[in-house]
Amino acid sequence: MYVVLGGITAIIAFIFFIVILATGGGGDYPIVAWVLFFGFGIGSWYFYKKNKEMEEEKMEQKRHETDDRLKRIPNYKSSQRYTSANGDVTLSIDETNKQISFVSLHSFKDRVYSYQDILKSEIVTDGISVTSTNRGSQLGGALLGGLLAGGVGALIGGLSGSTTSQEKVKKIELNVIVNDAANPVHKIAFLDSEFSAYAKDSPEYKDGYNTAYHCHQLIGVLIRQADEEDKRKETSIISNNDQGNMSVADEIRKLVQLKDEGIISEDEFEVQKKKLIG
Repeated sequence: MYVVLGGITAIIAFIFFIVILATGGGGDYPIVAWVLFFGFGIGSWYFYKKNKEMEEEKMEQKRHETDDRLKRIPNYKSSQRYTSANGDVTLSIDETNKQISFVSLHSFKDRVYSYQDILKSEIVTDGISVTSTNRGSQLGGALLGGLLAGGVGALIGGLSGSTTSQEKVKKIELNVIVNDAANPVHKIAFLDSEFSAYAKDSPEYKDGYNTAYHCHQLIGVLIRQADEEDKRKETSIISNNDQGNMSVADEIRKLVQLKDEGIISEDEFEVQKKKLIG
């Protein structure tokens, strides 16, 4: 509101200044024109400053609300956080308990997931996918494939391709897919301009993209940790199965030896073997 008032005031000041100078001639009109010009100029500056103060106050309120909601999450210790440009969505990481959370001020429910639930991270600029990281383990890949088959791909909306042709960008988003059928996609916009498009060498673009990229890289680390944990579990299961198979084989060999030595009968051998084989 204050930006609009400031703009209108500046335009009125300029019009008055030109009209009075053009039609006033001599006398005091030029002085009046300059007084009006500076008066309206100061007024427009005041409205602009007031608008900035209101925006900063609003962002501070959002930060406090996000802090309170993070503190209310049970057994959660936020160690890192990344907040969208408008302050409405915050991605937080709990390195102690290996969890990740999404706090949206548009929703009353906070979403908390383990590292194992993170399936994909992707940076999207104006609807075009720039880079992505997927779960690589067999389990993680199966979960991601199931979600994509269920229509999550359409929800993301990012087209694969290069951004070299994008000279200016309005929106930079980080999309995170998690193993949650009800809310599989979480989007955080680190640059979100409705009207202005920013060149890639502008501070706005650099700040937004660097934040998105840093967050994307961090989530990539969490994905790799989850993949390594999956591989350890898979290796452990295979090892246990091998040990179990070896144990059964050893027991059967012992039974064969007992039968050959005449300690147990053929019928007893068959009964015991069936018990071992199951």
